[in-house]
Amino acid sequence: MDVYLIPPEYVRQIYPNIDKFLDRLVQTTHGRFDKVDILHDMLTAKEHLWVVVKEDQETIVGMILTEITVYPRKRMLSIQYAAGDELDKWMIEALRVLENWAVDNECTGMEITGRRGWVKKLKLHKWEEEFVVVKKEGLKKAELKIVESEKTDGQKKRRRNTSNTTGRVKNLSKQTA
Repeated sequence: MDVYLIPPEYVRQIYPNIDKFLDRLVQTTHGRFDKVDILHDMLTAKEHLWVVVKEDQETIVGMILTEITVYPRKRMLSIQYAAGDELDKWMIEALRVLENWAVDNECTGMEITGRRGWVKKLKLHKWEEEFVVVKKEGLKKAELKIVESEKTDGQKKRRRNTSNTTGRVKNLSKQTA
């Protein structure tokens, strides 16, 4: 199997051949992205589209989306998404191609944010788990309390006796932060 980088100007042409893989990818984003968002990122070159093609050079069996992430002290090739059929047949070759491209683009490493199954698969190829992402959804505004300063001009201390307080904390929950 061969792995090819698709320039943004060819994404529209190849889109019908990767549409089924995008459907799978969208499900793994947990509502963070829809197909139109991913398509936009490919067309604007924010993300790089890679396709995996069978030896017949006509059948696309997988796709990978990457992005170069520049941290203050590192430049990494981030593998954002991968989807396809027969992953075990093309994963090693795809990682080799991506690593070469990462080196050519002055990246010091590669990283994947994905499901836990990737850890087991990639450990066999010298990848290591670095950290875990934990999330919370269904957020709601909490009651906030603000601590009042006892200093008025930075030097003199003064105790303020305000109503509706507990100790030095005044309940201002009706105000927004």
